[in-house]
Amino acid sequence: MRRLLMVGLMAAALAACSGSEGSGNGDGGTVNGNDAGSDAGSGNDGGTHSGTDAGTDGGSSGNVGWHVITPNDEFASSSAYIYGVYCTAVDKCVLAAGGSLDRGGGVWAIDGDAWGELLLDGDYEDGPLSNLAGVLGDLDLTGFVKTRTGVVAKVTTSGLYLSATGDVTQASSWSAVKAGTVVDGSFGGNAVLTYQSSSDTEWLFANNDGYVYTAAQAPSETTSWTRVWGPTATPPVPADFVTQFSADHTLCDWDISTSAQPFPAQSFYASPDLGIVMHPAYGLNQDSWRDLNNETANYGELKAGVCISTDKGLHFHFAELPGATELEVSSPGPFGVTCVDNDHCFAFNGTSFQENSYIYYSDNATAGKDSTWTKATVPAAWATSEEISVAAVFFAPDKVHGWAVGNNARDPMLLRTTDSGHTWVDISGQVASLADSDLVGGFALDKDHLWVTGRYGFIGATDTAQN
Repeated sequence: MRRLLMVGLMAAALAACSGSEGSGNGDGGTVNGNDAGSDAGSGNDGGTHSGTDAGTDGGSSGNVGWHVITPNDEFASSSAYIYGVYCTAVDKCVLAAGGSLDRGGGVWAIDGDAWGELLLDGDYEDGPLSNLAGVLGDLDLTGFVKTRTGVVAKVTTSGLYLSATGDVTQASSWSAVKAGTVVDGSFGGNAVLTYQSSSDTEWLFANNDGYVYTAAQAPSETTSWTRVWGPTATPPVPADFVTQFSADHTLCDWDISTSAQPFPAQSFYASPDLGIVMHPAYGLNQDSWRDLNNETANYGELKAGVCISTDKGLHFHFAELPGATELEVSSPGPFGVTCVDNDHCFAFNGTSFQENSYIYYSDNATAGKDSTWTKATVPAAWATSEEISVAAVFFAPDKVHGWAVGNNARDPMLLRTTDSGHTWVDISGQVASLADSDLVGGFALDKDHLWVTGRYGFIGATDTAQN
């Protein structure tokens, strides 16, 4: 029932805006609020702070310090999304794109103020990826995952492992190989959520078919993957999940990811050393084993929270987000999760047509079921708005300066924190005149160098984010 409701809401949103709703990884903003705690001033960010709205920050109402990286015509003229961007240096960046009506997606280098070389081509007619994966149709590239050895590009099929080491802007740095096979099963045509490996012989993979997989070697045509977790599968994985759950109700019985269109950028998280693996609970379009089997009376009511594994994906335990379940909405759980290290993690929600926008943080996520989660201070308007959609949260390497992207009534939304995610302020004004719609992703090389991405091929960049 809840799933059908959310699908209906999503369809309504798509119809209303003639496009799809975003999800994804700045500085600047407009403030018209009045709440103690706002930051007053004006200066070379072109902004004026007035009023006192709690959790809001007066940022620039112009775009001083920002510039647009001109998109390819094929992506600027359609409803295409730039799902993500990843940089190893100011001049060493790549983008992941998809959803174009004119061609398949891909990974491009960013060359100055324009797109550079096409490094991975997901176009069915022109590119090799669809044929390598055995897929009849275009493939989208939906973002990046940093690993202990380099970076992985996420793609809308589980048949491929796309990775790079060294200079990510060079085609020679990228490798595309078949991901392998599944013991007693198959991956199906499901989008990649993550690949990670704590060593050359210890790999984890997750995709949108509802399973966590492990393997003892790197992805290749000969790699054999084993399903290790998938409680809502039929039958559940592990095979004795029902027995385990009846003995330990702290085990998590939710789907391993949320789902929406376009693809959520942070619906599943695994750290590069596999010290923590995490996904939402009671999020958008998620089911639980209890709900599917009418077992809530025997095993307790459903609550909003996160599912955390500290044993490299073999078991997930539930940690509640205090107060989130009290939201009178169909999906009170987080839409996405992410971490800046194994202990400092974030869970966020915010989907159009529901008053459910929030950001929670934890400083001890490796405590698993005993981890503590605190609701961050967010703009006061979130409390009553049904127009806020949060797509992604990301931080500079200092773990102090962070940003969140999404949309507010389809307009681009950009938030900033300067206290490690405890307080977030709305600074959307600095990109309001640059982006036409949703922001879905982003990347911070440091506290000053920032890129944000979105619909219609949008990429905005600044090297003065702290102004």
